[in-house]
Amino acid sequence: MRPDQPPELNRRAFLRLSLVGSSVLAGAGVLGSLQGCEPHQSSAVSAEPLGFLRQKDAIILSAVAPAVLQGNFPTDPATRQPVLDRLLVDIDRFIQHTSAETQKLVHELFDLLYLAPFRMLVAGIWPRWEAASEAQVLGFLERWQTSRFNTLRQGYVLLTQLPTLMYYDQPANWTDDIYPGPPQHIPS
Repeated sequence: MRPDQPPELNRRAFLRLSLVGSSVLAGAGVLGSLQGCEPHQSSAVSAEPLGFLRQKDAIILSAVAPAVLQGNFPTDPATRQPVLDRLLVDIDRFIQHTSAETQKLVHELFDLLYLAPFRMLVAGIWPRWEAASEAQVLGFLERWQTSRFNTLRQGYVLLTQLPTLMYYDQPANWTDDIYPGPPQHIPS
């Protein structure tokens, strides 16, 4: 092989590269699943523990949901926490009624987002989720929305649609300027 020629990727090198890549991904998944395995106990709804979401999942959603619902989510700390707790319970119930495969994929996404190296490199969030600013979270979501990788775009859809659907599922969150409610049937 000449120095100006790129090296060829033969079958043996391809298999070796595949094995190393699979091992790295499997190791990252195992490390991510070992962190924060206990369920989240919601502060305002302590009688209602979360069945599917783990503490680390709730931490990520607590950073993402207010950013996704910006302008419509309460900013007053006294009002914000109970609304956030209710939202986490609603998301938890919704995910519990999905397929086992969907639940597995959701846990894998949260495992990777919680893992510091993945959070920093792929999500671009350098501080822990609890310390991430709304602007950082919105930047991360925008990068995933416009990513050329379908997996990241699917992660964006999950992280934005789930809080939005569950937030506006509650009639208390309907205001006339945002959503006047379902259409009223007027008998003729």
